[in-house]
Amino acid sequence: MKSKKETFAHLIEAFQYRYDLRTVFDDFLTMTMCAFTVDPVKKQSHYEDLYMETIEKYKTDELRHNFPKMVAALIQEMEESGQGNISDDVLGNFYELQFCRKGAGQFFTPMPICEFMAACVSGNEPVDEPPRPLRIIDPTCGSGRMLLCYAKQNGKQHHYFGIEIDRTCAKMTALNLFLNGIFNAEIMCADALSPTSFFISYRLSFLPLGIFRITEREDSPLWHAHKEAFYTKPQVDRKPIILPSESGDSGFDPGASQMSLF
Repeated sequence: MKSKKETFAHLIEAFQYRYDLRTVFDDFLTMTMCAFTVDPVKKQSHYEDLYMETIEKYKTDELRHNFPKMVAALIQEMEESGQGNISDDVLGNFYELQFCRKGAGQFFTPMPICEFMAACVSGNEPVDEPPRPLRIIDPTCGSGRMLLCYAKQNGKQHHYFGIEIDRTCAKMTALNLFLNGIFNAEIMCADALSPTSFFISYRLSFLPLGIFRITEREDSPLWHAHKEAFYTKPQVDRKPIILPSESGDSGFDPGASQMSLF
């Protein structure tokens, strides 16, 4: 049983008397993602410069030693909270307690509701032999709870995509999926209501292992798919129903969507 001081929350809360805690949390996410994205040839992070730039403000502070401890505590707490092979949203729970109730105006969907929605979405899917990988997208993914719950319900073999306008939340989702072994994924920081919006995207990979930054929108498969969804008219394979007061094709067929949406 871990002592109280060794939990992820208490390790990071030690920073709050010297630093802005939300900045520390975001820096932790950035450095952890860098640390997990290592070039095996050079034996250092692909984003070594970003890591060093981020940790610069803590280099003379003894609290800098808390960062690796926080990674270890996070992984252990995720393992302890796991149901099957998918963990609870430890990062999102901390974020909610520390920031959402202090004027941030952000509220995450409770985990039981995410699990219920995932079960509803997957309940009527046809069973293929062998199973056909689906493309699952959450256009307002927050900390990634919906995607985690769908993976828990249906497996990690599918392709998972998330869009989130908050940069910190996009990082949380990417790290949550990565630490749960969900590698066929991309998380894009963008405004889901705009087809041209793009800030940065994170591609998760097993070979090579890591969370890779996509800084140009043209290099993001998710951005292209998202943009095309605004401009591509769905293919309708049946005659639409015309109401007496209407004329012409409505152009909408829920069954023609190429992506499964939460």
